[in-house]
Amino acid sequence: MAQNDRKNSFTPLILLFLFSLLIFEIIAWDWWRHGPSSQLDILILRHTGKLLAAHPWLNGALGLAGILGKSWFLWTLVVGAAIFLARKKDWPGLSILLVIVILGSWLVDPLQAWFQRPRPVPGLPGARGFSFPSGSAFFAAVVYGALAFLLSRHTPKWWAKGALFLGALAAAWLVGMSRLTLRLHWFTDVLGAYALAASWLLLNYPGYRKLRQKLGP
Repeated sequence: MAQNDRKNSFTPLILLFLFSLLIFEIIAWDWWRHGPSSQLDILILRHTGKLLAAHPWLNGALGLAGILGKSWFLWTLVVGAAIFLARKKDWPGLSILLVIVILGSWLVDPLQAWFQRPRPVPGLPGARGFSFPSGSAFFAAVVYGALAFLLSRHTPKWWAKGALFLGALAAAWLVGMSRLTLRLHWFTDVLGAYALAASWLLLNYPGYRKLRQKLGP
């Protein structure tokens, strides 16, 4: 009976994992078929350009929000969370955080080298390397998602849990929007990065469950 309950509890996660992976594959397939950009990418790039021209302050604001996706900022958050989890003796949480973040930081570069999608505006500062998927959006979504989940286990208050998850969603969204408005990535680069990040987080959840069974709650 317990085994059946465990299988049933994993069913929604498996479906979400497959759905996220499917979105990534659809975007990748569209890139192979239609070249560097789709009509949706071009349309959104034009609209963001008009939006920035009409509201110049947005450029600075979203550029500032882009700090949330900087590697040094994200790694600082990871180190702080790792210290917190270690002090709480949450060894399963600490272990899976390091696995998710360290291995996740190596995922995007091989994919970008494989797809070799050009940047929307290659000459811009910060537009180094290839475009798909967005490394900044992916890593931000992975870090904020992992931290929200693992840290939420250490508070019994529902509003604190909700604040962690809403904050993680907002931070990841702001990072993605900053990549678009600064014209460093296409829209589907960011969307594909989010789908890949969701797949990666869900893929590691069974491992976290097993670690909790072996190392304790």
